[in-house]
Amino acid sequence: MNWTEVSIYTTTNGIEIINGALIRLGINDAVIEDASVFYDFLNNDTLNWDYYDEELSKMKDSESCIKVYLADNNQGKELLKNIYEFTKNLKSEYEDVDFGRLEIETKILNDEDWANNWKQYFKPFTVSDKIIIKPSWEELEEPEDGKIVLEIDPGMSFGTGQHHTTRLCIEQIIKHIEKDSEVLDMGCGSGILSIASILLGARRITGVDIDENSVRISRENASLNNIKEEDFTIFCGDVTSDEKLQSDIGFDKYDMIAVNIIAQIIMGMSFTFPKFLKKGGLVIASGIITKYLDDVVDNFKELGFEIMEINNSEEWVSITAKLK
Repeated sequence: MNWTEVSIYTTTNGIEIINGALIRLGINDAVIEDASVFYDFLNNDTLNWDYYDEELSKMKDSESCIKVYLADNNQGKELLKNIYEFTKNLKSEYEDVDFGRLEIETKILNDEDWANNWKQYFKPFTVSDKIIIKPSWEELEEPEDGKIVLEIDPGMSFGTGQHHTTRLCIEQIIKHIEKDSEVLDMGCGSGILSIASILLGARRITGVDIDENSVRISRENASLNNIKEEDFTIFCGDVTSDEKLQSDIGFDKYDMIAVNIIAQIIMGMSFTFPKFLKKGGLVIASGIITKYLDDVVDNFKELGFEIMEINNSEEWVSITAKLK
């Protein structure tokens, strides 16, 4: 499959507004290139940098840019059309903001070329001394007794398990999952949380993602781990607005919901959590940065959840909450 790299050239002030608009379109992964990031990096007096790559110094003269990667399919083409539309209206909507030239450039990338650029950095690693996450192209010696091997090929879905948010989520799944439980993975991405849940003893998993490509990759990764199709059902769609999708997922049936996105999206879909969970069911929510922790906690409490645990890794936080 090919991919479209979409580069939106703007200013430092324009980056946050554009990123917010992309999130509203369901595009949660973006690469930001901004000179202010370079200066913040150098001038951070809480860190003592012995060395940085000279390539980074080029950023001080770079034009601010936000990049996203869209699948070369109908969904990707529709998203690209929406990006052009909202970009065209930004200057009139925010008259007091300097967006710079606000132009879009696109480039086609081959999936294989993309993969070869980053596979060299993805090596097997262990989470919570329990699960070894292994890329499909790496060889691995026989694991120690008690360790579970989860094999994954994330493709372009950005779900390798290496990020703090995914580790926090998996650590909580390991701690709280019970044998034969049913788990709902909301925003399943590469399927890593779903697969981990099954390997840890869950009976059935349901995954849902707004991105068609993530659904495909989740299925492929489930197959890599010898998971039967009847044990892992995946839906594509927007759970916040599609009532039929909510009904297809099923009400009052899940022992656990795993959601690893960002705070704003979690709060936007949180009204559905009590619908899907059994009484006493858990939500494990990750992808939250520290400054939004109180907002998410308040949101969960308003929905009838009791906060059981809050865990952090650097600036990232996970919340484990029980439906009363």
